[in-house]
Amino acid sequence: MAYTFLKKEIICSLCLDIYSDPVMLHCGHSFCSGCIKTYISEQSCSGTYRCPECKQTSQTNDPLAINSKLQSIAQNWKSVENHFRLGEASCTYCLQYPSPAVKACLHRESFLCAKHLEVHSKQQEHSLDDVTSTLQNRICSTHCEILKFFCLKEKTLICTSCLTGDHRGHAVELLEVASCQRREELQKIVNHMHTEVKTLKKKANCLKEVISRNKEAAKELTAVIRSLCCGLLNCMREAAANVEADIKLQEAELFKKASDEIVSLEIKEEQLSEEIRQIEAMCNQDDLVLLLQNKLHSKLQTVHHAGLSFLDVRFDFLLVFLKLEKSFKSFAKSLPMQLTSQCLHIKWKVDVLLNSSTASNYLRVSANRKAVTYRSITSNQNKPKPGQFKTSHVLSELAFSSGRHYWEVKVGKKGVKSVGVAYPSIMKNGLDAFLGYNKQSWCLTWSEDCVVACYDSVCREIEYDTSSMSSVAVYLDYDLGTLSFYRICSPVELLFAFRNKFTQPLHAAFYVVNSWIKINP
Repeated sequence: MAYTFLKKEIICSLCLDIYSDPVMLHCGHSFCSGCIKTYISEQSCSGTYRCPECKQTSQTNDPLAINSKLQSIAQNWKSVENHFRLGEASCTYCLQYPSPAVKACLHRESFLCAKHLEVHSKQQEHSLDDVTSTLQNRICSTHCEILKFFCLKEKTLICTSCLTGDHRGHAVELLEVASCQRREELQKIVNHMHTEVKTLKKKANCLKEVISRNKEAAKELTAVIRSLCCGLLNCMREAAANVEADIKLQEAELFKKASDEIVSLEIKEEQLSEEIRQIEAMCNQDDLVLLLQNKLHSKLQTVHHAGLSFLDVRFDFLLVFLKLEKSFKSFAKSLPMQLTSQCLHIKWKVDVLLNSSTASNYLRVSANRKAVTYRSITSNQNKPKPGQFKTSHVLSELAFSSGRHYWEVKVGKKGVKSVGVAYPSIMKNGLDAFLGYNKQSWCLTWSEDCVVACYDSVCREIEYDTSSMSSVAVYLDYDLGTLSFYRICSPVELLFAFRNKFTQPLHAAFYVVNSWIKINP
């Protein structure tokens, strides 16, 4: 580029910068005044010095002629270059009277004034940019040339001079080619990001639907619980009202009896008071004959021997509590019916019976098929029958292929226990027969020191105090693909929940070693 070539002509070979007060030697080479004087002072021990470029000898006392023409060129160049750096470039197409550029054409690598910009816009469809940003971003900082290439090794923009300099031998591409490839790469990234955005939106919408469904479920559940509790409270209030009515009735009866007795006593009191007055009057008589002939003596004897019979007036507390107990028993009798009509887990509760034919010889199934106990010595050393586990497992007789189902189990404190579900196709021998270590079973397993939830040999440990794991509930929603385990002992809480799509009927499955399991009736 002519710009770079001309700039090289006004660069001092000593300071590698644009001439400042240039002076010319006898040989014709020019240098900055300060630079050549410093150079001569370093070479003046013999009274002579050599030109830094051509090595021609000159005397140290020879006068240095000022190169006025070169000085003028250098000053003008600095002024123009400052304009370029400040974005005050001149229009490339204004030849006689250059006008200030308002836009830069990235395709033509030229600057346009307002007049030529209007003409350019009508004929060309090139990319335009601000003059300042174009000069700053499009010119090589080392060689002050337009950046035309992209170095693949250094991943940077370079000019023509860079090809023969620091980037000699590097693989390069034209700026247009590299930018096209970059656009394609960015477009692929954008397309991928659009796909990710759609996926995220889809997931967000799904979560919003889940939140909405859960809100509705929470409202429905709250209404059910309130209805249930209101029903129970009404029963208790009715029982309390009945007992209170009995207490008030007994109180009224006692009040009536006591009131009647008080009236009777008051009458007797008046009668006795009158007799007392008569007797006292007789006693005050002086006639002894009349005193002895008075018949009140016999009446006094009658009153004296008759006396008073008191009524034991008090509440019969025993009767009240007997009636209260009867009300409580009536309430307790109706409670299961109310719970069954409201509590979902009671609606979904199933009667799980163990299938003795699947039980390992290491297990003993109870007569009612509701409990299983481990025994270290097998009762039968023969080869297992078809469908019978060789390991310490047993399946339920009933299989679930749809709907919701709930059951509870109690377990012993010692040993290892597993509770879960399994397909009938589960292996009956070997490692693949163990619950949770295949794709045919899901289970919760715990011992004296840990609790884990297992499926397909992947076990997730649950931080829990195993000493309180004496009763566990299992809830299966076959259609929704949910299997949940709950701790029934206080406090009741969810231990773990599996999410999966079930493809076969599911049996309740159990594994016992050195312990026992009992299915709640």
